[in-house]
Amino acid sequence: MAQPSASPSNVRARLELPMRLGNRSQFLHRPLLLTVGDNVEQLGRLVDAPKDRAGQLYNGATDADYAVMVSAASGTVGDEAATLDELFSWFPRVGEVRAVDPGLLGGVARCGSGRNDQHYVTMCAWADRISVGMVTFLSPKKRLGLPDDEFVEIRSEVEFPVPGPPAGQ
Repeated sequence: MAQPSASPSNVRARLELPMRLGNRSQFLHRPLLLTVGDNVEQLGRLVDAPKDRAGQLYNGATDADYAVMVSAASGTVGDEAATLDELFSWFPRVGEVRAVDPGLLGGVARCGSGRNDQHYVTMCAWADRISVGMVTFLSPKKRLGLPDDEFVEIRSEVEFPVPGPPAGQ
């Protein structure tokens, strides 16, 4: 698995939430936007020397997909695996959690699935030395398989390693 080319001591993460993620547009739904905001706040507590936080809601790509929530925080992550352990512990309804390829940005990543009161939930999350984030897919129907490739693509549209002093310096 590829890691960012510069060492974590001289790289920080810039988080951006584009107007469009692939064929998805930003979506206004107050209850889900409040959830995104709560997720961003919690993720900010998982990083030392927080630098940036971002969260957004996007519409589904098809009628079978209702929405995608993206939440992330940048800073310094000491233990990537332990950070994901804590993150997934917040969501006891998300089960069948398994390691997935984090993509070219490196770190560790996992995906799991479950169901809340209204939707099937597929949640993927990453932690690397400079950020932690999650992509949550909500759907009226249970997904067949996990969206590993889509998760990696979304992450690459949101997180950008940039040279500079570590977060907080």
